[in-house]
Amino acid sequence: MEKIVRKSAGVKFESDVLAFIDQVAREQQRSRSFIINAILRWYAKWLEDQAQQKVETVNSEPVIRL
Repeated sequence: MEKIVRKSAGVKFESDVLAFIDQVAREQQRSRSFIINAILRWYAKWLEDQAQQKVETVNSEPVIRL
């Protein structure tokens, strides 16, 4: 397993996202950083799984809408 290096990144969250992260952090008794890292790791794995499956849908919509 590769060593994890922690780096600070100045990120601004929208109020609804921050409220969600805080709620999950309280429920899980974890820090915001832990929750954000866990969510992003899950999403990265999900993307990798999707690429491996190469499932094409009729109406493909992005998971993250900008």
